[in-house]
Amino acid sequence: MSRVIAALLAIFAFASLTFVLTGCGSIATAPAPSSSTHLRPNPPHIYVAPFDTSTARWVVAREGVDLADFKEDFQTQFTRILVDRLNKLVPTEQRWLDELPDHGWMVGGEFVTVDQGSRFLRASIGVGLGATTLQTQVYVYDLSISKTQYLLSFRTGAPNAATGEGSGSGNGLSGLTTAGEPVTTAFGIGSGLKQDTTRTANDIASILAQYL
Repeated sequence: MSRVIAALLAIFAFASLTFVLTGCGSIATAPAPSSSTHLRPNPPHIYVAPFDTSTARWVVAREGVDLADFKEDFQTQFTRILVDRLNKLVPTEQRWLDELPDHGWMVGGEFVTVDQGSRFLRASIGVGLGATTLQTQVYVYDLSISKTQYLLSFRTGAPNAATGEGSGSGNGLSGLTTAGEPVTTAFGIGSGLKQDTTRTANDIASILAQYL
């Protein structure tokens, strides 16, 4: 009987953690109805909502509670690094979606692919084998205009549009849309999820700096 209770408690803990990860990280992803509406420059603050982990493709050699713990830790570390990078531009802090003020920008999004690759292949063979992949979809809101409809959307770590190759976060940032126009910006190549996390945060900060 004790084993049954322990198993039920483990299931309950996993379900509760999953709810926390998905419920707190989800944001509205409808675009603003008019392409003539733009982010207002010089926001007094930027707020970062933890990115949603629920719909991503996770290739991290973990499952069950271990995977849920990994997602939570990854989400927390990514948020911390992104807040740190954006804080160099504008005063920035983490905020949950039910605590948003009526001014400033809010940056949220979702993880699309998190692939830890193969450290062995990266170390022993190289030439791109075993590379990690971190892709995110980013949504930016002007809270003085709307808390539910974004004004800017872009993806980081997207594959090269011409070849379909190179999906690591270091290979560029594409799919940027504002007023309906796509833009692509290239960055250097790197490897390792830790480096990818920092690079992705830098990529996001670089794009937002263009609108300040």
